[in-house]
Amino acid sequence: MNRILTDPVLEAQPNFASAAYAGWLNAYIAGGTTREDALERMAEGWRIECQEQQEERDRANKEAEEQEERREAEKKKPKISDFDDNAVVADIIIPFPSQFALQKIKSMEYVELWYFSPEGCHDASDNSRSTSEDAFGFAKVDGFVALKPVASFKASQKALQDHDLSWWQFDMAKTSYLVHIEKCGWPDKHQQALAMFFTLITNHEHRIRPRGEKTLLRYAGFVRREWHD
Repeated sequence: MNRILTDPVLEAQPNFASAAYAGWLNAYIAGGTTREDALERMAEGWRIECQEQQEERDRANKEAEEQEERREAEKKKPKISDFDDNAVVADIIIPFPSQFALQKIKSMEYVELWYFSPEGCHDASDNSRSTSEDAFGFAKVDGFVALKPVASFKASQKALQDHDLSWWQFDMAKTSYLVHIEKCGWPDKHQQALAMFFTLITNHEHRIRPRGEKTLLRYAGFVRREWHD
């Protein structure tokens, strides 16, 4: 549709009796029409054309308004995230640790395994209900002061050192820990080294000795901290 640049309603009717329209007027007269009827026909034709242009203009404006309304309605329409139709649901649900613990492993820093134990994840769930996710605080990042979620740098007062965990807590926590470092994109080499380390600890012959598990827990905690340092 050609865009109408002027409003035909505001245009003045041409002087069809002028020299500019003499050829058109003479053609009517040559066909047997009187001068007065010819001028009236020319004026009527001009009015009809103006009316058609006005109607076209109105239609164009209405279409533009309807398109704008549809665009605005589309913006306000609730959105749903896309998904991979080839993905499958996991067979088990891995407990979710606190934002503090996740931020630590995202930064590839040391963090106590307690945060990944059932007790640690339960504590994180309780705290998430009492602390707003929109709460922010100041933190120093690479020499600059930045706003970060409070939950991302608030350690739990209930956290235990690795050697203070029970063997069951340690065994559960290390499995969750390995899952989350994979999700955070740790290098395969580091993941495999930690997985092998935990396997050797949990299957070590010292477990059957008196206080063997406590000794292994203290050793594992010391080595893992040294590994990060």
